Parts: sequence; structure tokens; C-alpha cells
Amino acid sequence: MKKIITILLVCIVVTGSLFAATPFYDKGNQLFSFNVGVTFPTFTHFFNTKETVAGLGEGKTGAVLGGYGGISYQVFNTPYTAIGGEIGYDFNFSVSKELFTAVPFYAKYTYLPLQGKFDIPISAGLGGAYIKYNDASMMTLYMNIETGFIWYPGDHWGIGLHTGLWLIPEFNYFDHLTVDNALAGIIPLTLSISYRQ
Repeated sequence: MKKIITILLVCIVVTGSLFAATPFYDKGNQLFSFNVGVTFPTFTHFFNTKETVAGLGEGKTGAVLGGYGGISYQVFNTPYTAIGGEIGYDFNFSVSKELFTAVPFYAKYTYLPLQGKFDIPISAGLGGAYIKYNDASMMTLYMNIETGFIWYPGDHWGIGLHTGLWLIPEFNYFDHLTVDNALAGIIPLTLSISYRQ
């Protein structure tokens, strides 16, 4: 899985770099986006047993298809890169119908090798997430890598499609729960409405 994602990201960066022309953005330009879509719980790695389960549903990750909504804001610090942040809400149900929620809030760094009428953003994010499952809740780390494609039919408003990989580690604070320490991997597929100026 890691090799596939790495190869896809390298292909996108190389392709975008080949077609990069005069930059569309200037330092100080802003980008504001609303994102909504589905999430696929992909794997869970348990640190105690070193076991990794992958796939949806019973006998796999134990979670099924979920949903996501988020808002992001970024400012261009160079013509090809932007910094900012995103806050969102993700939910998934387990096979036993229990609700898992995550509220990620993170800093975001984006590189746009192809930009103008069509943008290809490649982003990395790092921050925190409030997660809750059954009666247990905690604050934890949150990391992601994402890429996408945004089409701007006009100068300011655009429609995009994005995917990537989210990593949410769970480090329990109580000794009797450390057996549950794990790393969850989730793949989002989201649509975005973006406004740039």
C-alpha cells in the first residue's frame, strides 16, 4: 500500500513539474475550500500484538464506509506553495453499529506543480484530532497526505476531487488500555468547492 501511494505521488509531482509554466498565483493569494465526501477505513495496526488488519467490515478493520466534511484556508507563501489549515468532522460506524468520530484540526502545506485553469494540489498535514468511540474519547495526533484535481471554470470558483491517506494514532493514557494502542489508516474521497483570490 505504501509503495502504491508513493509511486502515485511521485508520478503526480513529475507530471505536474513537466507541465508547470508561468505560475498563476502570487505570494499572498488566498484559497478557501469546503470539502465533503466519503471515507474508507483501510487498516488498523495494533502496536502491542504487531497485528495489522486491513479492509472494511467484519473481521477486517471492523468499520464500514463513513463520511467527512471540512473547511480549509490557505495563503500562498510562494507562487507554488501555500500554508494554512483545515478543520473537519469524520464519522464511521463499526459492524456492531457503534459510532466512531474524529474531529481533525491541522496545519496544512500544499505544493501546486500545475495551476491556473486546472490545479493539482499535493498537501501534507500535521495536527491533532479529537476521537470518540463508544464511551471513550481522547485527543491524539493526526497526519495526512493528499492530492487532488481542481477545475476552475472562471477566475475564482472551482470544483475539485481529492484523495489521500490519513493516519490517526491512538495512544491510551491509562495502563490497562495500552493493549488497545493502534494506528488507523483512512482513505478519503472528497469533493471540494474552492474560492481563490
